[in-house]
Amino acid sequence: MIKFVKRTDLAATLVRNSLIQILWWIVFFPGFFSGDSFGAVAIAKSGELTNDFTASWAIYVWIFSLLGNAIGLLTLLNGLILIYSLTRFAYSIFSPLIAAITSFILTLTPIVSGMGITLWHDILMTAGLLLLASLFVEFKKKEAINKSDFFSLLIPGSVLISFRPNGLPTIIIFALLFLIFYRKRSSLKIIISSLAISSIVTLSTSYLVVRESPIDNFYAQEWMRNDISCYANSPKGIGFVEEWIPGIGNTDAWRSSDACTFLNNAKITVEEKVEAQEFIPSAWTQLIRKDPAFVLSTHLKRNSYLLPLPIYGIPKVPFLHSTIEFKDAGIEWAFPSIAEKARVLMRIWNAIRGITAWAGFWTLALVLIAILGKRRELLIPTLLSISLSGILFVVAPIPDGRYALFALIAGQLALLGMVLQWALSGSNRRPTD
Repeated sequence: MIKFVKRTDLAATLVRNSLIQILWWIVFFPGFFSGDSFGAVAIAKSGELTNDFTASWAIYVWIFSLLGNAIGLLTLLNGLILIYSLTRFAYSIFSPLIAAITSFILTLTPIVSGMGITLWHDILMTAGLLLLASLFVEFKKKEAINKSDFFSLLIPGSVLISFRPNGLPTIIIFALLFLIFYRKRSSLKIIISSLAISSIVTLSTSYLVVRESPIDNFYAQEWMRNDISCYANSPKGIGFVEEWIPGIGNTDAWRSSDACTFLNNAKITVEEKVEAQEFIPSAWTQLIRKDPAFVLSTHLKRNSYLLPLPIYGIPKVPFLHSTIEFKDAGIEWAFPSIAEKARVLMRIWNAIRGITAWAGFWTLALVLIAILGKRRELLIPTLLSISLSGILFVVAPIPDGRYALFALIAGQLALLGMVLQWALSGSNRRPTD
């Protein structure tokens, strides 16, 4: 591997990693498409921009699919943007040799290249977090950022985190934690700059282009509805809906055992959910007051993959998507026989998702490597992983490995780097007489 990576400069590594990503894209062209992906396809082809998945994502999908005429271009761009972000992040925390090798190895795996060609906004949000993590690591090293860092890390990172609703809140939590450990005025400039850029992008794309509020109440309340449906399914929850969501369904209509852990299959209709929007926040607040232990335990079970310890056993959440979900929808693999055989690697990765998709485990790995290896630069991705997991723990409606992709990539890259450094240092060799 070391002999293969003859050039270790950033440019050479970016080319090498990008070629691997392009190979994945060709084999699985036009990529992997789930239900969410087809939602993006509909936006691209119709040009009907909404903020269902954030306005900035909708605009990106519409423009860079060439107004719906080149859907495959989106998965190529997503993958290459993720590769660029991963590589920059690797070079911010490792020496050039270690960064070149570790980023190349991770690029070979489905967690990067497979995820990269899935048409999800989570991929670009993760890329944004990787770029901002790189920015803060570089800032911590130099106590300043140069013009190159501003244009290659801060601006794209701040824009990309706006592609998911939890991107900006994650950075706000991270900024507060960062200031606890690094109390210098100079850090406020990049924090304010990042928050300002992301906020401006979010507000301008929502109000000026899509002409909708940046917060879609229907989707923003999904986790609250799930908690309420889960509670309605319990003996203690009988009558709760009738009291706090009056006139819209009843306990039987709202109850759902699946809402406690994954998708909500309550009998309540979409129209009734829309009608109930004005009651949901206050109803959920009353649920917290009435039975906080129930809400906490529900979130602990639902998002157990975010916990560092296997309190409820090894978590096995949805992780890699490796198909084109809807048949006869105008999108098919160009090389189906090759793709079917090649996705065996994806299936293997999913089979071990109890480890590969366990965000809490990899966040803990970051903590331990940072402390035991005395790697202070890993404080940044550790705080960012904690911030991301904290937001997801509260507001994620379902558990899904892609939501915490940043923590998975950062943790696995850090472990690879530690093992490689140990192997190259000679410390693994026994002294001879």
